[in-house]
Amino acid sequence: MRDTEPKNRTIGFLDLPEMRYQTAYALFVFVSAMDIILTWVILYRGGHEVNPIARTVIEHWGLPGAIVFKVCLTVFVVVACEIVGRTSDLKGRILVSVAILISSFPVAWSLTLLSLSWLRQGSS
Repeated sequence: MRDTEPKNRTIGFLDLPEMRYQTAYALFVFVSAMDIILTWVILYRGGHEVNPIARTVIEHWGLPGAIVFKVCLTVFVVVACEIVGRTSDLKGRILVSVAILISSFPVAWSLTLLSLSWLRQGSS
């Protein structure tokens, strides 16, 4: 009997396949974390949340609620990308790219608002 024949192996609960888009997920998690951080800085400085769902979460549960909300959204997106990516790699890559792009808009907008606020304070 050769050693190249497949061996019967039981797959355990913790034997999960490798994640498909790890680098993209790292960027997505970074952008999501920046969104929470910058939102909280803006709220601390007297601004307000424009997303009605996030605003409701923040009004009821504060920063801890906002963090849990964002983590749940992030996990949902990663799981969706994994499911879609196992059916169609191209569609999974597009989905994770779109998720990063969409999540980058609030970060860019927050940085713009904070920069403009900083510039106004410096000129007065």
